Amino acid sequence: MSVSPAIAIVDDDPDVRGSLDSLLRSAMMSPHCFASAEEMLVAGIEAELACVVTDQHMPGMTGLALQAEIRRRGWHLPVIIVTAYPTEVVREQAEKAGAAAFLTKPVDPDGLIEAIERAIG
Repeated sequence: MSVSPAIAIVDDDPDVRGSLDSLLRSAMMSPHCFASAEEMLVAGIEAELACVVTDQHMPGMTGLALQAEIRRRGWHLPVIIVTAYPTEVVREQAEKAGAAAFLTKPVDPDGLIEAIERAIG
């Protein structure tokens, strides 16, 4: 990649954010970390972003709610939902709403990078 794509990481767990930040940097991407969906929505960097990787289960706005808000605002960003508690209902909701991928924690690093590359391809 000639330009490092900007990827939003939205997760309330600081350890997860740190791990994903390191992973994406090692893959020559430019991560932007947020502790909540609300924090990402007010950051004002949506035009810079190539993709959003979000946890599903967070205090306040969930990953699915963030995905819906991104669509409502007309932001054309692929969203990857990540969860430690996968259910078929949530998977179906995410896919029906257009999620680029639905991944289970602990996330396979190669699988996440591949999902991001497909999403921004």
